[in-house]
Amino acid sequence: MTITHKTVIGQDGEPTAALIPWSEFMRIRELLGADEEEVTSEEVEAMREADTDRSKGNTEAFTDLADLKTELSL
Repeated sequence: MTITHKTVIGQDGEPTAALIPWSEFMRIRELLGADEEEVTSEEVEAMREADTDRSKGNTEAFTDLADLKTELSL
């Protein structure tokens, strides 16, 4: 895939960012499945449950960050 872009150069002469056309950005998001405007009903329900657990102090419903890092070998 070719991406039309402009490179932003910092004061040190090194590339710091890439500017891409909006249409390409949206195409990339779609390819990555990162369309945040389309949240499934299951995702909404999971977020509601997590919010309820958090507000009730139910820490057992969540994974400790250290445990998650170990599980993901980070």
